[in-house]
Amino acid sequence: MHRFRIDAIHDPQSLPRIAGFFAQRAIVPSAMRMRMLRQHLRLEVTVHGLDAAQAAVIAGKLGEMFAVIEVETAPPLSIAA
Repeated sequence: MHRFRIDAIHDPQSLPRIAGFFAQRAIVPSAMRMRMLRQHLRLEVTVHGLDAAQAAVIAGKLGEMFAVIEVETAPPLSIAA
């Protein structure tokens, strides 16, 4: 499981463009969360079934998108039961 933290510009198309990126690759995220911060949008996308190399390629491709400011990969957040 990999978590992508994506900072994107304040634009109505940022969220659908990023969601569409995953859809075009037939990847269904297990979770997506978006927050509007003062200067940008922050999305956290969790995807199961990726190895480290696949996650690195996806992060690199996301970083090339027009709306994206920065992309980081991180271990998924653990949810306490």
